[in-house]
Order: sequence, then structure tokens, then C-alpha cells
Amino acid sequence: MTVVIDTSDDLTLDNVARVAWMGEQCRISDRALAAIRSRRDEFVEFVEQNADRHLYGITTKHHVGAKSVLGADSRAEFATRLPSTPATVGPRLPERLARTIVLARLADVLNGTACLRVETVHRLIELLDSNLPPVPARGNGEPGDIIALGHLLRTRFDGTLEIGEGMALINGSPVAAAALGDAALAGRHRITVMEQVMALAAVAINAPAAHYAPELEAAWRDEHQAEALHNIRRLMETDDHSSELPYQAPVSFRSGPRVIGWARRAQAAAEECAEIALSASSNNPIFVGPTVHPPLGAILSNGGYHNSLVAPTLDSLARSWADTCQLITAQVNRIVEDPGGLVATEPESQVSLLYMTSAGWAEEARVAATTSLIGLGGAGQTDTGTPDLLAWRKAHDAGAALDNNLAVLGVVSSHALARKGQAVPHRLAVLSRQILQRFPVGSAPVDYGAHLESVVDLLARSRDAAAAPASEFANT
Repeated sequence: MTVVIDTSDDLTLDNVARVAWMGEQCRISDRALAAIRSRRDEFVEFVEQNADRHLYGITTKHHVGAKSVLGADSRAEFATRLPSTPATVGPRLPERLARTIVLARLADVLNGTACLRVETVHRLIELLDSNLPPVPARGNGEPGDIIALGHLLRTRFDGTLEIGEGMALINGSPVAAAALGDAALAGRHRITVMEQVMALAAVAINAPAAHYAPELEAAWRDEHQAEALHNIRRLMETDDHSSELPYQAPVSFRSGPRVIGWARRAQAAAEECAEIALSASSNNPIFVGPTVHPPLGAILSNGGYHNSLVAPTLDSLARSWADTCQLITAQVNRIVEDPGGLVATEPESQVSLLYMTSAGWAEEARVAATTSLIGLGGAGQTDTGTPDLLAWRKAHDAGAALDNNLAVLGVVSSHALARKGQAVPHRLAVLSRQILQRFPVGSAPVDYGAHLESVVDLLARSRDAAAAPASEFANT
């Protein structure tokens, strides 16, 4: 299928999932192309009438070159190329994130604040049908996204542009918007998996149903915690309560719905902020047309390159995922050490030793969940930097640690239940059975690594689909 983009409102997470994650094609509507062509004409007319003024990156060069207006020949030469940008090295961003950057770059064009020619817009869209240049994930210390955009766009566009297009392509914060969108999509189905696996763990520890009672939904006064409670309670629902503890389960099991509730709130905020960032203009400068600023429009220098929503929101996601990861390790330990747990039911310490692996992933998540503050730049005009790709990497690492730790908890819980011969509630039975198919009871230690990786893949399946509302072991 093809995603048709008509306005910046179409740069939604769902459309990003289709184009960037699932590889669907994308095109700009004829109506949007007509508006882009008209806005380009307005922009060129404005520049021609104001060629003697300081118009950043248009009649001047960039950075320190902004202080001098270019002559006609110098302006024409500068117009053909992308302004110079620094480079970095290291591991590249995933292809899906690079594709999201291309989509996010369209926001200013569709909003009429970045005035590309229609031919340039077509070439930008065509990037989505090609192997994108590698974009390093680390060492991005600039204000805005010029390092990443330079890596992504320079080889395709340098030397082929006309007045104003270089700055329209290279400045702004589309990489920040894309990074937040990518993390929000990665987290969408992670919540569902968290509830499913932690419900399975609660069954394995024989947690009383009272810990998840419906009365708590009103008592806690938070819609996200209420949803977590409701989902976990429904997953654990059974007619047989004979195995339940007559006393409280450990703290980590009682805290679970509240921590997942916070993760749900962080996820909802991330999706809201991502939708804003993906569709918003971010360029510096932006052009506003004659209908807004008669008679010819205006060029406005601004701070659009600094998307202040992105790094704090990514940090919040990383924190929620890392907190959950700590809770999971506590639950793994309790299920292993319980008098009826794995240590007591295995013939020797085997799968129960995965508590060590769980501890390792919890520490990985803890290290990732640090604050991403505004960076200090140079001594001149560029005196701060934006930490958005750094924050994305930390959120990515915290999320990956959580995914792996969820797999450990799923294996330990399923093995504990199987060793005890305890029935699994019907809404969790498919999940438990599939985990045991991938990591069977009695597996030889030489196979543990491959089996555990298979469980990680199982739990990640719905998340990586990005647009699928349910997994094969959905809450039915």
C-alpha cells in the first residue's frame, strides 16, 4: 500500500509505522505539491525583493558567516549546496529511524515554512525507496540536527540546489522528532508484554487476587494505573483460587500495577509529544507567506532547531522502562527462591540461575536511565547543544534491557509453574505454552542462550510490527 501525505497532520505515528518500520511506499498529494510550488514562488519573490538584507543561510552564509550579506555571485554559488556541517563516526542509526527522519523533514515543507522546489521534494521522497546513507548514532553535540542531516542528505543533494534550499534541508529538528517517534513506536506494545509477563509471574508466586482488586482502580485515582490493574486482573482471572497465598505477596508484585501505570502514562506522553514534533515546523529560519505577513511575507530566525519536548520525554520513557526492569529482577529472585519455586523444584540449580542474567539486565537499564541535559557548545553564537540522539540511545538501551529481562521473567515463571504442575489461567496459557516451546523444561544448559533469544523474539514480535494492535497471545 501507499501512504499519501496531504498535510503535515498526516505525519502521524501510524503513518511512520507504515512507511519507516513496515516499508510501505509514500507520496505527496497533488494538492500538497501545488501548495509547495506556490509557496516556493512566494519565497523567491521575497528574497529577490530583499536581497540586500541579512536572511540567514539565504542571503548570508551560515554560522559566523551570518554577519555578512553575500554578493550576487557568492549567493548563487552558496545556494547550490548544503551549508557545511561537522561529521561524526560510530555505529549507525537503524534504517527505520533514518526513514523516519526523511518523513519528519517534510513537516516544514508541508507547512510552507521551508520552501523547497517540487523537484527537490520528489527527490527527498525518493530517498525512501533507496538504501539510505549511514547516519552515526553518537557524537551529535550540535544545537539541532545538522550533523545527522549532513550525513543523511549531503551526498544526494550537495551541488544540486537553488536559493534557500540548503538551509531548509539541513537546519531544524526533524531528527529529534524522528527519535521520539521511534521510541514511542517501540514502546507501544512493550506495555502489553509487560502486563502479560508480570501477570504470569504473579500467578507463579501465587499472589492473592486482592492485590489487583477492582476497588483499587478508584482508590488510586489514576486512569493509567487503573488500566494496568484491569488488564492484569483479567489476565489472571480463574475459578481456582486454591493456590493463592493467604498473606501478602512480596512488594515487587504489589507494586507492579502502579509501576506499569506510570509506564503507561510515560508512553501516552511520548505518543502525544511525538505527534506534535513530527508535524511541527522546526526550521531556522522559517518563511511565513504574504497572507500572514503582507505584502511579501517574512523570514523569521528562531529556535526551532531545539525541540524541548524530545530529550525530557525520552528520559521519562527510559526511566519508566528501567524502573520496571528493577521490579522484574526482584520478581525473578522471589520466584526462584520461593519455597515452592525453582530452587526447590529443579533437580539442581539450572534455569533458576537466570536470576544472575536478570540482575545484569537490570544494571544495564539503570545505567541507561540518566538525565539528558542541554549540552554546552562553543564560546560564540553556538553556545549550547541539544541531546536528543543521546537521549534516544539511552531510551533504546533501557528498552532493550527491559525486553530481555521480560524474557527472563517469562521463562522463570513458566518453568516454576510447569515444575509445580500448576494450572495457568486461560488468558495466559498461550503465552506460557509458547515460552515453554521455545525454552522447554529440562533443556540442556548449552541451549539456554539460543532458547532465551527465541523467547525475546517471541515477546518482541508485536512490538516490531509497530502497527499491529494485538499479538498472538493478546489480552482476549
